[in-house]
Amino acid sequence: MNKKKSGDEDVPSSDTYEVGYGKPPKATRFGARPQPARTTRRTSRGQPPDIAGLLDRPIEARIGGKKTKLHPHEAMLHGLFQRVVAGEIRAIKLFLEECKRAKLLDPPPEVLSHGVIEVPKGVPMQLAARLVSCAGPPPWDADLFDQLKAEYERDLAHIEQLKQEAQALYREAMQYEQDI
Repeated sequence: MNKKKSGDEDVPSSDTYEVGYGKPPKATRFGARPQPARTTRRTSRGQPPDIAGLLDRPIEARIGGKKTKLHPHEAMLHGLFQRVVAGEIRAIKLFLEECKRAKLLDPPPEVLSHGVIEVPKGVPMQLAARLVSCAGPPPWDADLFDQLKAEYERDLAHIEQLKQEAQALYREAMQYEQDI
């Protein structure tokens, strides 16, 4: 190391001075040599949290003084409703948005009234009832009408046959009692 003389003190020259405060030797400077592989350093933080799993897990809530397990969304709605009852405007808006999202504010689907249905002449009432339950009020599809009419006529024929068999059995039973 070269030193200049300045008066009575020895001062190192800035051209040749390579080691000192803030100037480590080049051989040991950071990045001058490859760093060793560290086995203790974690490469990742592990698995990310399962947010959907956390939101699906029931939580304990106190409702009416009793502890119950609720879905987190249901618990949020209970708390939101308490704020609505307290009169918070923002809570009312949020509650109405939740109701709209759940389609609770939509008008109900049109339901047929329990009024009178006019059945075309010549159509038996039992057949008409079956047609209304299958296809709704008239007019009916011709193919469906023919199919159900054939089924209705088969059923009538079967019922008539069963009646005749029952009457024959009844006559036999009466004849048997008279013979005894």
